This record gives sequence, structure tokens and C-alpha cells, in this order.
Amino acid sequence: MSQPTVSRPAQSGIPVLHDMDVIVMGGGPGGVGAAIGAARNGAKTLLIERYGFLGGMATAGHVNPWMPNHHDGKPLDTGVFQDWCRRIEELGGMKLPARHFCPETAKLAAEQLCLEASVQLLYHAALDGPLMDGQRIDCVLALGKSGLSAHRAKVFVDATGDADLAARAGCPFEFGREQDGAVQPMTSNFDLANVDVARIPDRKIIQEKYEKAKAEGRIRCPRENVLYFKTVEDDRIHFNTTRIVGANGTDTLSFSAAEVEGRRQIAQFIAFLRAEIAGFENARLHSMGAQIGVRETRRIRGHAYLTRADYERAAKYPDGICRVTYPIDIHNPAGTGTEITHLPKGEWYEIPYGCLVPQRCENLLVGGRPISVDHAVHSSMRVMPPACTIGQACGAAAALCARDGLAPAKLDGRIVKRLLIEQGVALIEAPDGAAPAGGTERKDRRAEVLSA
Repeated sequence: MSQPTVSRPAQSGIPVLHDMDVIVMGGGPGGVGAAIGAARNGAKTLLIERYGFLGGMATAGHVNPWMPNHHDGKPLDTGVFQDWCRRIEELGGMKLPARHFCPETAKLAAEQLCLEASVQLLYHAALDGPLMDGQRIDCVLALGKSGLSAHRAKVFVDATGDADLAARAGCPFEFGREQDGAVQPMTSNFDLANVDVARIPDRKIIQEKYEKAKAEGRIRCPRENVLYFKTVEDDRIHFNTTRIVGANGTDTLSFSAAEVEGRRQIAQFIAFLRAEIAGFENARLHSMGAQIGVRETRRIRGHAYLTRADYERAAKYPDGICRVTYPIDIHNPAGTGTEITHLPKGEWYEIPYGCLVPQRCENLLVGGRPISVDHAVHSSMRVMPPACTIGQACGAAAALCARDGLAPAKLDGRIVKRLLIEQGVALIEAPDGAAPAGGTERKDRRAEVLSA
């Protein structure tokens, strides 16, 4: 039985509220990096965000701490991301070099940095879709309290985290792992306060009690362990431990059901911890994410493409705009288990500029997690620090394209890389005679390629 549908009449008279050089859609780590990256390079920049604050998974998703992306003990995300961390520290929400941070302070810090860079902000505006002129985006439509509004730019950056703008512009994309299209599970993150941290037992003891609680049906969660972290407050513990499998973050009904399931698991974990784990007897729920944490949805097909083979050989590129050392980290899309595969000691791989440039749209770049990589590489580069650096590269490229009237596909990525190096990003200039830019182009593409 087909799903019922309705139609609405063609709309006219939608007000055009902005005419910019660069518009960034989405204010998560990738969007913050992109907006600041564009504005610092002279572009008149607008950042459109569906919430009333910035930070994305770091704030709305309540994801904590920052996952390490370091080489020889030094951070590789030394551009906008490092500025963000320093500002959080200045505002009292982080103690460097520790990786945990206060999400509320992260909101303030991101907004301050954007305003200082002269980024214009538009909050409470959700993407409705683009209006296309052939394979160019003429403007994006956003839905807010006053209805639809239009926002025009020379170049757009999709930092929605799910490639929403790219998909609706007709760009091809992949979804999930190669064999069945299943994506990594979601997680509802939460913090407990009033915890006697000194009395928390060894993780092995917690694990034994957790397995017993699952066997007895007191906790229904497919995750194999209890994952928790310290926070900036001495009596508060952060949990990244729920696991919601089979959910689709681009499907309205599935996304909504995932939120309900995540909070069901949170309630069971709280009851378990208070009843059975020392130090949590008087714990109370401090906070939850404004939304469930999403690891994976769409991944665009770009002008370059990275695969697990590129990861394994620690591929380097003359137009590599981000270095990554974080491991392949695949939470089992079907339930229990997590694959962790590290690079050889001392190695890193690079993401070439072409992975940020989607096919079939002439004035669009994609920042953050949904770039042109396979399921395995995505599990490595999806974490927030490199997502912010990838966003910064998008912003810098967008500014150059807007200034010079170039399509992103026509811009030499080596120029973007040099600009990022000049602006403090920890990249290494490729030697003369380096191999051509671009990732592996897989001949046998088993993953289904979809178009909006």
C-alpha cells in the first residue's frame, strides 16, 4: 500500500533576506569551522542554524569529550578548532590539555568567535531546500517562525552533518556500509551529577554487573560495555553508552523513534547505576542532549574518494587539507561490538580537497562528517576535531571561489592547503613532484549510490 500524499500550491513572494558571498548551512563543528574560515578570508558570510545556538554534536548532541586527533602528542586540528578550545578554556569551561569540556560554554565560545570574525548568524531556521539554476544553487529556503525565507550566495557550504543540502540539490551520495546500507548506531548522551567519584569501582566490576543486569533483562541495550568519562565538574560523570541500532537520521519517523528509545535506555542505566554501582547511590540526572547523537547517515560522492585501503596505506596528498590519526571506530550497525583499527605507529592519513567537492553541483562544498569517503574511513574522520578542520578548509575554499568567480571543482586544492598552513593548521606542504591529488576511485562500488 503506497503512502498517502498531499500537494501544496506553488509559493511566490518569499522574501530574500540575505545576499552573501558564502552561506554555511548548519552550525556544528564543521559549520563553525566553515563560517569562521570563510569570514577570516574576506567573504561576507552567513551561518544558518536550526537551533538557537552553535556547536552541533558538541552541544545539542551532548557529545563529550573531544576525541584525540594527535601526532607525536601534538594536536593536528590547530586552526579554528584550537581557537574554539582556547576560548572555552578562557570562559572557564575547559582545562587544556584535558579533552572534556562544558557544552554550555562551548556554545558561548563558538558564537563569540563567529561574531568576532564578522559572521552573520541566523538562528531557528531549518533548511527547506535549495532553489536551483541548472546545477547551481541560486538560494536556499529556510523555514523559521515567520515562514519561508530565501538566502542567496555565490558559494554554499553544506555543514548539516547529513548532507541534507547536497542531497536536495541532486548530488549523488552513499548511505551506510557497503554490504547492506546499515549505518552506525546512534547514542543518547547524558550526565549524572552528585556522584562520589572517589568511590566508583574498577571498570571490570561495573562490566560484570552490567552484563548480569542485561542477562536478567533489567537493561536492554546492545552496547557491549559501559562507556563513561570525567567532566569539568568533580561530581559529574558523562555517559556515552546507550546504543540505538537500525535508526535512520534522515527519516522523520525513525529519527523520532530513536529519541524515545535512547531516553528509555537512559532511564534504565540511571536505575542500574544508583542501585548497584558504588558512588552513584545519590546520583541525579544532570543533563541530556537536546537531540540524539548521530554518527552516520549520508556520505556524498565527490571529486575524490577515500577507502579503507587508503587508510591502511596512510595515504598522503599534495592537496591534503586535513591530517587524521584517529582510528577506524565502527560501532556495530547490527548491535553489539565495536571495531577499532589503528594506523601504524607514527602515521597519519590525509583527506584530499576533492573529498569536499560534491558531484553535480557547481557552487557547493560539504564540510564535517558526510564527505566523500567509504564507511570505514568515515568512522575515523567523523569525530569533531577533524570535522571542524574540514569545515575550515571548506570555508577557505568557498571564500576563494566567491572572490575569483570559480566553481569549487575548478579550484586547485593545493592553494587551499597552503592557505590553511599560513593560518595555522598543522599540515605539511607536499614536495615538488608529488603524486597527483585525489583519493582512490573504487571500481567495484558495492554500496548503493543514491540521488535525491
